[in-house]
Amino acid sequence: MFLYNIPAGTGKFLVSQFGKMKESKVKSLSALSLVEILVSILIFSLVMSGFVNLFISGKRFIMHSRWRMTAGELGKYFLDPLQMDVRQDTWNNPSSNNLSAPSPLTNTSLFIDTKNYTANYTVTNVTVNSSQVRKVKLRIIWNESFP
Repeated sequence: MFLYNIPAGTGKFLVSQFGKMKESKVKSLSALSLVEILVSILIFSLVMSGFVNLFISGKRFIMHSRWRMTAGELGKYFLDPLQMDVRQDTWNNPSSNNLSAPSPLTNTSLFIDTKNYTANYTVTNVTVNSSQVRKVKLRIIWNESFP
């Protein structure tokens, strides 16, 4: 196979193979056009914004879970002093505390990891299997603010 150049600037060559002459165009290397570059940048930015949103929502979920775990531990901390009010020897005595009237919590607000947790509880009488029991409902409140 032999190449013979046709006059300059035409981009054509004569190709000889087995004695036959054929005209052939040489494919020129072409670069990306501006539209192709803009479309690829657009697709890349959409994919990256999706990843950024994924990381931000993951961080918020982790922070929310951490705050909930802290509130659960604080609930145990606030309920522990109430055990002193429940005694078997004074259980049927209406004049004793036995959680019949809410006793004030000693420390209702704690500041942990830049969050202010506040606790309050209510005591209600509930009938279960024809027995009168007292139900304590503890509520831990905090503000969630995401940076």
